[in-house]
Amino acid sequence: MGFEKVIKCIKENKRFLITTHINPEGDAIGSEIALALILKKLGKSVVICNTDPVPRNLQFLPYSKKIKQAKEINNRFDAMFVLDCGSKDRVGLFKNGAMPSPPPIVNIDHHITNEKFGYINYIDAKATATGDIIYRLAKALKIKIDKDIATAIYTTLLTETGSFRYSNTNSGILRISAELIDTGLNPWRIGQQIYETNTFQRLKLLGTLLDEMEIDSTGKIAWVIITSAHYAATNTTVEDVEDFINFPRSIKGVETAILFRESEEDLYKISFRSRGTIDVTRLALKFGGGGHKYAAGCTVKGSLNEVKKKVLQAAVDEMERIVSKKQKAVVV
Repeated sequence: MGFEKVIKCIKENKRFLITTHINPEGDAIGSEIALALILKKLGKSVVICNTDPVPRNLQFLPYSKKIKQAKEINNRFDAMFVLDCGSKDRVGLFKNGAMPSPPPIVNIDHHITNEKFGYINYIDAKATATGDIIYRLAKALKIKIDKDIATAIYTTLLTETGSFRYSNTNSGILRISAELIDTGLNPWRIGQQIYETNTFQRLKLLGTLLDEMEIDSTGKIAWVIITSAHYAATNTTVEDVEDFINFPRSIKGVETAILFRESEEDLYKISFRSRGTIDVTRLALKFGGGGHKYAAGCTVKGSLNEVKKKVLQAAVDEMERIVSKKQKAVVV
């Protein structure tokens, strides 16, 4: 039902604003660009506006230079698309989580914990990426997917599946990817732009974090901590931290990886990743966050020691709950 409402909204309106969550990554930026190009093919007026800049490794994407930056919006739009964002508190253009009225919000997302804050909501938790949903929109609107749209959507699939390595990779996504490649895009170039454009400073930061990485006594929980002091010492920013959590998760035997990132004094952004045993949305929800079964996050207030203690204890408790559950199942 929600999908048909999205289609109707697109057909009946002319002026659209597209935005996403703070600190956008591949799925967010790629989905925004793909949707904008689709709407423009329909003769619509489109503006993409975020509060944060396009990450360096995504600036190769078509239309990326036309993405605007602002801290607030006006009401000269018929509808506002919010893509790949499960909570209104993470929409940078919503001041302190307060939604504008008008324009009506069209919320398109694939996070299982989505709050459904839109006037129209289309949430598909089974979708591999928000870009997967945008692809379906293009098909439903009978839009020919050209090389530019294909490049944007392919980027969402590539990044959201970890280069087609994660558990959300399936045959359907690979078939869509093949169709997108057939438009003439260059998979090697896209992969190179996304994964092989590191700066010297970013790698210095990574080296420091790997040197300071910790693991618990069971060998099942590993974590890294990033503070403002790390940024200052290596001349880096939050943008340079993207995907660093995958390193502790890659350790043999680790089931849960955690990244603690200082956002401001006594406020930490927490990222969780699972190897498959733990449903990390349970961890994120304990602290008011959300996400996916194997990738989730939240924000926790307090000193680093306080936050670290609370979050690690929650991870330990969840691990023990899973172990106990399995033992009971064996006994039965």
